Amino acid sequence: MRPHFGDWDGQWPADLTRLKDTYFASDNQLLTLRLATLATAEIAGPDLAYGERLARVARDLGIGVSVDAVFGTPSSDAILGWAKEGLLGPDVSLIHCTGLTAPAWQAMADTGAAVSLAPTSDAQIGLESAIPAIDEALAAGIHPGLSIDVEVALASDMFTQMRALHAIQRMRAVNGTYRTTETPARIGVRDVLDFATLAGARSIGLGDVTGSLTPGKQADLLVVHAEDLNNMPLNDPIGTLVLGSDPRNIDAVLIAGQVRKWAGTVLDVDLAELRQDVHGSRDRVLHDSQVAV
Repeated sequence: MRPHFGDWDGQWPADLTRLKDTYFASDNQLLTLRLATLATAEIAGPDLAYGERLARVARDLGIGVSVDAVFGTPSSDAILGWAKEGLLGPDVSLIHCTGLTAPAWQAMADTGAAVSLAPTSDAQIGLESAIPAIDEALAAGIHPGLSIDVEVALASDMFTQMRALHAIQRMRAVNGTYRTTETPARIGVRDVLDFATLAGARSIGLGDVTGSLTPGKQADLLVVHAEDLNNMPLNDPIGTLVLGSDPRNIDAVLIAGQVRKWAGTVLDVDLAELRQDVHGSRDRVLHDSQVAV
């Protein structure tokens, strides 16, 4: 995605062709390319707003589209327009989707558009209604994926996203029946595990590649230690994973069958050098921002 504000050399989205030819010549690789855009012009101007021009770029390159900042009535109206123009489909992922109208959700369902919710971002930052649109998605027959949205300000692990969505949805369901005789529809731990894995992979066009332990798919695995202090004794594996575990319990990581973490230790990474690079990057950003002011 291009910068939202300030001066720049205007190479986006034309430069996506060079990026694809240089780094994404094969579809069989760990890193994939998508076009990142925003829902409406009110967020950061018309050049970043999704529409026929950007949809054509993505179509010509054969890549998916991730549409961020999908909020409220303006985005709802945009979604109806995209559906009418044939610009929605499984290759288009809509992020957040808070405060959308019922007709917009129906258009998303009818076109097979993917949805990625950001549970902690919506609630903590206060985006639109600030309530993750899980009930609206499920009512439309859409199983959403989960996203983190802003790693520099929010927890960057899926355990947190699953737990936050599980708690918020169940709170909302029970609160909606307060002082009534209705029976709340509550999601469970299996639901949020699906959102974080298979539905999440589908939401970015990788459902045939990863997201489940299926013959022919990429061997992407997190091995969680069930006998750590915060997990034992293990009774329900899914309940323990969703409600009790956190990143410190990840004992091993395999990516495409390659071991990247083992016995709690990240492999083939010089952590001291990485820390130095991270701190240096932070210092450069802070210095440049102070100079700009």
